[in-house]
Amino acid sequence: MKKVAALALLAMAGSALAGNTVVITYDGGFGASVNNVYNAVAVADPFATHLYNPAPGAVAAYMGSNTVDNLFIFDITASNMMGASDAAAVGAWYNSSKSAVIDGRSYGVYFNGNSTSSDEGTYIQNTANWFQNNGGGLWIGTDHNPDWTNNGNQYLAAAGFMQIIDIETGAATGFNASPLYAGVTVAGLDWSGSGWSVGHTPVGLQPNGTFLSNILYAGPGDPMISTYLVPAPGAAGALALVGIAALRRRR
Repeated sequence: MKKVAALALLAMAGSALAGNTVVITYDGGFGASVNNVYNAVAVADPFATHLYNPAPGAVAAYMGSNTVDNLFIFDITASNMMGASDAAAVGAWYNSSKSAVIDGRSYGVYFNGNSTSSDEGTYIQNTANWFQNNGGGLWIGTDHNPDWTNNGNQYLAAAGFMQIIDIETGAATGFNASPLYAGVTVAGLDWSGSGWSVGHTPVGLQPNGTFLSNILYAGPGDPMISTYLVPAPGAAGALALVGIAALRRRR
């Protein structure tokens, strides 16, 4: 019985499935092409809900009457299109048991992510799969500050994260390994040659107690994508090894 119970606990630890996915898109007039994020997420979760240009208060109303496990907020507008209640709802929903990915390259996702099989599309699908398989998560994609962060930064602050700052026009010069890069040629995430700009994402210890790690950057102090992954990469494998060792000791 002890053996069976331990194996059940390991199975639960390795697979905390979270299946209700919502994609919020704030479109500043680019049209249907900004559905790239939703289209990529829908490959991982065909039942994902898309809230396109929701009216102020609509996000709060939706979250108040539906279960949400995985939330993607794609902010590609220079306008404030949300209400204070929307930010408050996301802030009340998010906690450190959920993963978080903060992306300062909304234009990169827009221009490069025109195919669900592109590097951008694969990265978004990997993120959605990670969220679904590890207890849920929050992805916020916006752009450089202050022009393109009106919605994204409100959500970040409400969820207890520092905000996206600055404007970066330089090329991505490096990256750190991440499970979100499985099957991704990371160079495909750098579109700086087109002359567009990005924002710098927060890193390090956050007001909500999470710790964001930089996985794509233009320089040591110029992060473009930051992540807080639950469990931390490798943690599930370590937990499994501990469980296996415990089973062997009981034999």
